[in-house]
Amino acid sequence: MNIEKYLVLNKYLLSLLGVSEFKDLQDKLKDVSDINDKDNYLDVLLIYFSNKINEANQSIISQNNLYRYDENIKGYVSIINRHREPIRLKYFQYLAVLFTEILLDNIKNNQTNFIYDLNEFLERYKKENKVEAINDFTEDDLNKIAFWMATGSGKTLIMHINYYQFLHYKLFSPDSILLITPNEGLSKQHYEELTKSGIPCRLYYDNYGFTDSLKNKDEVLVIEMTKLVEAKKGGGVTISINAFEGRKLIFVDEGHKGRKAEEQKWAKLRDTLAENGMVFEYSATFGQILSEKNKVTLQEYAKAIIFDYSYKYFYLDGYGKDFSVINAKNIKVDETRFQETMFLANLLDFYEQSLIFEDRKGLAEKQNLEKPLWIFVGTTVTGSEEESDVVQIVNFLHKVIKDPAWVNSKLTAILTGKAEFKNESGEDIFANKFTYIKEKGLNIEDLFTKIFGGKGGFGIYELKSAKGEFGLKTGENQYFGVINIGDVSSFKKQLEKIGLPVETDAISESLFDHIKAPNSSVNILIGSKKFIEGWDTWRVSSMGLLNIGTGQGPQIIQLFGRGVRLKGQNMTLKRSMEKDIKQLENLNIYGIRADYLSKFLEVLSKEEMDLETIEIPVQPNNVEKWETLYTLAKKDVDFNKEKVLFLKEENFSITLDLMPKLSAYLSQKRNAQGIASSNIAINTNELKSATDDDPRKKLNLFFDWNKIWLELYEYKLERGYWNLILNRDFIKNYLLYSDKYKILATPETLQVNSIEDIPRLENIALQLMKKYIDQFYNFHLKKYEMEHLYYAPVTEDSALSVFAKPDDGYNYTIQISKNKENNELIANIKALVQDLDKLMKEETNELPRIYFDKHLYLPILLRDTKIENMHPEGLVESEKVFISGLKNYLVLKKNEFTNKEIYLLRNFPKSGIGFFNLSGFYPDFIMWVKYQNKQIICFLDPKGLEHQKSLDSEKVQLHKEIKEIEKQLGNKDIILESFVLSITPYDSLITGLVNPASQKEYENNHILFLGSIWSGWQDRLFDILEKSISANKSE
Repeated sequence: MNIEKYLVLNKYLLSLLGVSEFKDLQDKLKDVSDINDKDNYLDVLLIYFSNKINEANQSIISQNNLYRYDENIKGYVSIINRHREPIRLKYFQYLAVLFTEILLDNIKNNQTNFIYDLNEFLERYKKENKVEAINDFTEDDLNKIAFWMATGSGKTLIMHINYYQFLHYKLFSPDSILLITPNEGLSKQHYEELTKSGIPCRLYYDNYGFTDSLKNKDEVLVIEMTKLVEAKKGGGVTISINAFEGRKLIFVDEGHKGRKAEEQKWAKLRDTLAENGMVFEYSATFGQILSEKNKVTLQEYAKAIIFDYSYKYFYLDGYGKDFSVINAKNIKVDETRFQETMFLANLLDFYEQSLIFEDRKGLAEKQNLEKPLWIFVGTTVTGSEEESDVVQIVNFLHKVIKDPAWVNSKLTAILTGKAEFKNESGEDIFANKFTYIKEKGLNIEDLFTKIFGGKGGFGIYELKSAKGEFGLKTGENQYFGVINIGDVSSFKKQLEKIGLPVETDAISESLFDHIKAPNSSVNILIGSKKFIEGWDTWRVSSMGLLNIGTGQGPQIIQLFGRGVRLKGQNMTLKRSMEKDIKQLENLNIYGIRADYLSKFLEVLSKEEMDLETIEIPVQPNNVEKWETLYTLAKKDVDFNKEKVLFLKEENFSITLDLMPKLSAYLSQKRNAQGIASSNIAINTNELKSATDDDPRKKLNLFFDWNKIWLELYEYKLERGYWNLILNRDFIKNYLLYSDKYKILATPETLQVNSIEDIPRLENIALQLMKKYIDQFYNFHLKKYEMEHLYYAPVTEDSALSVFAKPDDGYNYTIQISKNKENNELIANIKALVQDLDKLMKEETNELPRIYFDKHLYLPILLRDTKIENMHPEGLVESEKVFISGLKNYLVLKKNEFTNKEIYLLRNFPKSGIGFFNLSGFYPDFIMWVKYQNKQIICFLDPKGLEHQKSLDSEKVQLHKEIKEIEKQLGNKDIILESFVLSITPYDSLITGLVNPASQKEYENNHILFLGSIWSGWQDRLFDILEKSISANKSE
């Protein structure tokens, strides 16, 4: 069942931004921060949005409202950042709170029209998508907002911003604000996080936290769902829902709770509690509890889910660990052998991860990876099934530790393909695993040392100071494992039955509490209770499944989501794609029973995460020429560490444009009314050039300079400008007296009529200073990096590192959804991979690609909607047009290139070749033109230019900067050039501009217009390059 098609509220909000699918926004926004190190989400949205307006010739949502929402969001983040380590919103987090802004604003200020428009959309949507289960929206439907977001995607942060959003729009004055959690462990975590974000809060226990005299304004009471009852009877820590009078604002963590039959009592309580109030729900598992069979629940959440960033999107964006699940389907061996082999393969995977962590510790720590941890977890925390599975794991550990020779022989069989575990295709299921150990060789002594602390007798100890904990150790070594169990006495009896005595440790403290410590000796955790309760850890790298029951999809997704959590470098939450630590960024999932694995895979398929992964081989091409082809490289220096910057005035000017940016739309609209384009220029009020009568001086008395300095300091930290020193006096003098900036705005924007206007002017001052700080910092960064550039020949590492795999091969990795429609496609692609000559040199439909014999690697894949994920990404349309045009041109003009050599390389962001931090972007291609003893290194960027219309933009001006670098490096035989190749036609580019530059002026600034593959851009490109060679010869 495709749940997404029922999420009509989400679909309506997407439509307001001119798209029908989240993927359309995802493609535009997901790399904004990664490439530019700036969160310019609104700018990108406005570009895309303005295109959609141009296409439809009508406004979808007020652009001024978008600016207002954006400023509000910045304000909420600023408040949160005052109290905690500064956070920066990921693009999907920004969209989630932007959608909330749109909804709350319309509920508050435009509810009747909003519901009318929403129902009009619903009527159309139902017909177009054959959705019949959703009735019209009413006012009551807008009292619940739900967020479907993957574990680890920042639901807690969204919740905190939602709190401030509700207070901003003040739909009503709540008599109580509650945050309802699934359990006590999560309540404590939420309390700590709320405190960090400056949100007044308290934990509920035994009526404490519910005394009006102690209650702070807008205080959040954090309480577990299990403590809410319909009517309180006797003592205890429960509280009747009737104790909360009036209108309530309620936040619910893991909103799926209450949706299953056995939880209907809680659902009823929660719904009663929420009457006449408002509810915000957050869950990673809506996909597990929504179905067409339960139309009431489906309709409820179809109208409530405002944002969908389920695990599929999270994973395909590169967030969290990758994962591998051993598919044990149709393996025909007896149960004992199956369990032993799965346990030992899991042990081998974990040992490999431990080995790589130690051997690559520097790189691992740089990527924020922690020491690997092997856990055994299930979906229940008590009961005979869990105890039985835990006892079995303990017994396996006992057998392994007791008999190293047996372990060695079994692991060797797995490594050499003699375990006889075959998949449905008859292939060894372990064939592509354990590459690092196979390369280094298995060392059983080292395995025992790294995993178990050494050899010795197996001991189990009950830790008297830690309820429910048992420590595991060998001989007199430190504890290597900890068991966390519910029923201690029953568990001890089961161990005694199999001859495993339990000793007592009355001295040691909790092992579990110290697992997160860097010096923890614990490598193995067995038991589910703490993990299900939301234990906050980043160490998990291998997961053995216990007691996976039927109908426990939400719990399985939570376990999985917590297992794949990843900090990433600089807390990006993303996989690094570094081949040397790939195994450390992968969660290995095993199960001691085959049905546990099948149930787990079934749940993942509901999340549309049942993907076929296929490796597409990449081969170097024209290798014999590589050592003669040069590119720019940067010496291994760190600007942040080696250069201290003091903020001061530089000899450049900046302009802060506060005018509406949808000039194209305004032009179309006014032309339609008969007004000439030349009359469209909007009168502006310009603040510039200090004089004796300069009104800016008066602002000195009214501005809160301490607030301005603090916000700029926070901004500096957010941007990572660690080596920049701010100066209070300079900030004040620049704003009040400098003639090096200009503000373009409507007259009323800069007028001060009363003290109420001062905050608006302060905000403009902050925008101006932030823009200056960015320009100042980048100016000095460029200068520093230019001083550390040199020419280096192309190597495999520089050209192909993005394709590198742990086995030293080079591959694209593609993933395709496993469904009936794709079975033939998957089979055809797998067959193609076996025919390397066809893969490299032909262009076929099953895997769209371009063959160009001048490229430095093959194949060159194209993006394709049938492929869910491709790493690295294939070519977009503008890049395809460029290569096709270049290829056809060289064939047509081959007689003109007999004395020249042409080579091309696709250049990838971050991992690519070059100096590209200089201008904050990575040109998509590097082309070499070799003529006699001369070599042109030409950087080419085929792109749409809707947001780069100005000839002064850095991307455009790179063609001038690059000549300065050429001069500095002083090699007379190497020429540097740069071009932007616009897929946007000239006429479209200048639409709405007043006094636009001519096409010739664009071309003089190295902007060529692709148009079709025969538009003539190739002639102009090579004409310019020919003149460049001639000019070089004459020097």
